[in-house]
Formats: sequence, structure tokens, C-alpha cells
Amino acid sequence: MTVRQLQRKQETWGKERGSVDAEQLTPLRRAPSPGAHSAGNHAGNEGRNRREFLTYVWAGTLAAMTAGTGLAAYQFLYPRRPANIFGGRFYLGAASNLPPAGSEPQENIDGRFWLVNVEDGPRAFYNLCTHKWGSRWIEYRWDHDRDRFECPACGSRFSLEGHYIEGPAPRSLDQFVIEVVKGRRTVAETMYAEGAIVSPGIPFPEAEIVVDTGTTIEGLPRMASPLKKY
Repeated sequence: MTVRQLQRKQETWGKERGSVDAEQLTPLRRAPSPGAHSAGNHAGNEGRNRREFLTYVWAGTLAAMTAGTGLAAYQFLYPRRPANIFGGRFYLGAASNLPPAGSEPQENIDGRFWLVNVEDGPRAFYNLCTHKWGSRWIEYRWDHDRDRFECPACGSRFSLEGHYIEGPAPRSLDQFVIEVVKGRRTVAETMYAEGAIVSPGIPFPEAEIVVDTGTTIEGLPRMASPLKKY
């Protein structure tokens, strides 16, 4: 029996009893079809997915802004050291100004390093002995008569190339990184490779020599020195 037939039956019954007016009858509600229910669920899922997507986008944007703010704050609170101050970069000018290969080293007091120019290229040795004397580090000196570095406190000795010779020092001299800059590009630099500290090589005469006193390479263990006596 259809809904329409049922309504007609109710109207006939109401007229026969005289207690119900046909115009006051409330039509029966039809149950929603399964298709309509599925469409509603689909629309709800789309709305939820859209909200989740927007939430992820907002969270990602907020994280990126927080990271950028943190980096800017770090750079503000911990700026790079100014040029030609210990811990920063020292600009020594053109490579043509380097001392001749094999000549005596040049001391840079502000940068706390000895600049030498040997056969394989320039090197910048940190001016502190690698042996700690008591509770402090001691500056070694260049011995003009013996052509070597010597520590006045522990007696350790090192060659012009920074190799350990003898004494209580545990390793050869530490070095700062030397950068060879041409234009605005670093074309070579001091690096540690295959158990050796490699200089940047003999630079072009027009290249600029930069010593980075904020980057230190530890000297090789004394047992690896080709000049050790014992």
C-alpha cells in the first residue's frame, strides 16, 4: 500500500467517525532514501578534509615563521666576528704579498698565528703550543738560530712546516684554515684529507689570502710526524 492510499484511507475513516477533519491530518513523512544519506555523508567528509588541509597549511606556515624568527634572533644575538679580529677572518691581501717559500715565518699578533709559506703553499699556525703547561696554554716562539719553533715552557720543538720534532707535545702544530679567494669565490682552502693536513696550494698571484681564525684544524699526532725523534 502506498502512502497516498494510506492517506485516503485515513481521510475516509475520519469522515466516517466525524472526529477528525481531513484538513487537520498531518501527512506521513517519507523516510530519506539511501542515496540522499550517502550524499550527505560525502559532503560532510569533504568539509572535514578541507578543514584538516587548512589546519595543516596553517601549522606549516606558523612553523616556518617560527624557524625564520629564531634564525634571525640567533644571527642578531650571535653575529659573526668582525674582520681582522681574533675569531674572525683576516684579509692579508694578494698572494703576491706572501713571503718567499722557505723564508722565516711572520707573526700576526692580533690573529694569534704564524704565517709561513712552504713548498706546498701557505699555512697559518695557531701560536699556542699543543702541550698544556699546568692549567694554561703557552705561546711558542721562532728560534732564528735553529730554524724551528720552540715552546719556552715544555721545550717542545716543531719544524717550519709545523711538524712535531720532540718534547711532551702530543701532536704537531694546530692550524687555521687559509682560504684562497678569487673574485668572490673561494677556489682553495686548507683541509684535512687522508691523514694529512693539505694546504690550499700555491695560489694565483692575483688571488686574495684569507685566514679564518674561527676554524681550527688540530695537528696530526706526534707519532705521525715524519720528523719525530722518539
